[in-house]
Amino acid sequence: MRWVLNFIKEYNFKYWIANIIIVLGGGIARIFPVILLGEIIDKGIYQNNISHIPYMFIVSIGMFFIGRLLAYFGILIIDNVRFNIAHKLKVSCYKRLNELDQSFYQKNSLGELTTSLTTDIYVIHHNMCFVIKQSMSMLTSSILAILYCLYINPILTLIILIPTPIIAIISNKHIKSSKSFYEEQRESLSDLNSYIQENIEGNRLVKTFGNESKEINQFKEKNRKVKDKNMKIQNININYNSKVNFLSYCMQLLLVVVGGIFVIKGYTTIGNFIIINSFISIIKRPFIELSGFINEWQQFKVSVFKIRKLLETEPSIKDTGNIELNNWNDITFENVSAKYDNKQAVTNINLTLEPNKTYAFIGEIGSGKSTIGKLLLRLKEISNGKITINNIPINCYSLKSLRKNIGYVSQTPFLFSDTIANNVSFGNENLTQEEIIDYLKLVKADYVFNLPNSIDTIIGENGVNLSGGEKQRLSLARAIAKKPSILILDDITSALDFETELEVTNNINNLEYECTKIIIAQKIISVKKADTIFVMCNGKIVEYGSHEELLQKNGAYREIYDIQTNSMEECIWK
Repeated sequence: MRWVLNFIKEYNFKYWIANIIIVLGGGIARIFPVILLGEIIDKGIYQNNISHIPYMFIVSIGMFFIGRLLAYFGILIIDNVRFNIAHKLKVSCYKRLNELDQSFYQKNSLGELTTSLTTDIYVIHHNMCFVIKQSMSMLTSSILAILYCLYINPILTLIILIPTPIIAIISNKHIKSSKSFYEEQRESLSDLNSYIQENIEGNRLVKTFGNESKEINQFKEKNRKVKDKNMKIQNININYNSKVNFLSYCMQLLLVVVGGIFVIKGYTTIGNFIIINSFISIIKRPFIELSGFINEWQQFKVSVFKIRKLLETEPSIKDTGNIELNNWNDITFENVSAKYDNKQAVTNINLTLEPNKTYAFIGEIGSGKSTIGKLLLRLKEISNGKITINNIPINCYSLKSLRKNIGYVSQTPFLFSDTIANNVSFGNENLTQEEIIDYLKLVKADYVFNLPNSIDTIIGENGVNLSGGEKQRLSLARAIAKKPSILILDDITSALDFETELEVTNNINNLEYECTKIIIAQKIISVKKADTIFVMCNGKIVEYGSHEELLQKNGAYREIYDIQTNSMEECIWK
């Protein structure tokens, strides 16, 4: 609660003013009309003072109207605060998600994060501005009712309040016993959301394997777990409510029996009896509603923990640099090493990259090729050594300016559920329609022009309606259209046929703007025209040079070349 109030401190004045107005309005509307009703009975009807009745009636209606009017304005203010809280939380969480790096996303599922940005934020602003408002209003009215009852007849009031300590003990036990169940409920819901997200994304794979029945059964199992957690909570609440309702009935019974005796004996008036009887519902309401409030409060604590944990998570890659990278003369890796968890990815990498040249990294899967590109983008931090640009350590440059100069196409391309044009212009919003078409032609994405709406065609989520090769070419067009000074291509032709790969590779090598190209690949055809080729094995550079130089060395590169050449000849012969 304190953390949330500190987080929304600019709205705290409005928040507390609104709550005070609502509590005041609720108290006036609930308490005064009942008191005036007793006055009408005792001083008007019972004492046969008929002229007193209209006056008290008008005052009662007026007090009720004033109370409800205050509550109305308070609710308007609190709703404004509620939507501002939701807005600020969503923006802050989304901003933090954009700041966090790959290591965070590897440890947290998409379903978990989606639940945080939807369910958890709703629970927080709902509790802050509805549950707390309701509980404060009811509790205040209940206390005022008890105080007035004690004022008009303390003995009768104390007698009917005998069950309240028992209710308090039961409520305390209920709060303690139910806490863990709400945490389990939140985790099971997150797990279900993750499964749904993953299954929808992999729907095509499920269908190709004919595993619909298996996936449906798994969904039933996860959904059953959510249902079971909800049922456990519901059973606990029902058990609590039955006890509280019984004790509340005892309070009512005590009032009828003891209060009736008090009226007969003349220890209290009929009007006071009716006031206490009316206030009994106000007094016991917080106890009856307590299970609902506990339910909301436990969910609130779990949701605050999740949101706070997200917002307080610091990215492992710090954006501490303040130098803007506008142009560069050389990039140097000096004894650079990096690891994933405890696994070494690259070791003692030494190389220098110069502007407007083509470099290539080739090697077997897991040799550390892709890590080079990620280190340069600072998607991954080095563990030893240093990377410098213009003799300045790479972390001295701001991440934004560093990445602005680099175009990157990963092994697994991602596309937005948007038009083809918007996907291509994602990194360069100033592109004209003609330029977009030119870049699509450059990567041989001619299939686009046969679509119903051409470049304005909306593709499915992550290009679900496109083949692997079509997605790769769109991703490549997007990176090239950015016109970066450094272009990193990580195995981007793996889904292309031989002829298309040749044309695309040739076009990349002849871009109309100056650009240093870093090609990461496993096939000789993709790297043979590079100025310098680095051959990697077990995270180390084992040899480097041009295509011809490496062939003459008869080393690892020559071995890769012979294997791929022989394989191709065998395929052609067959």
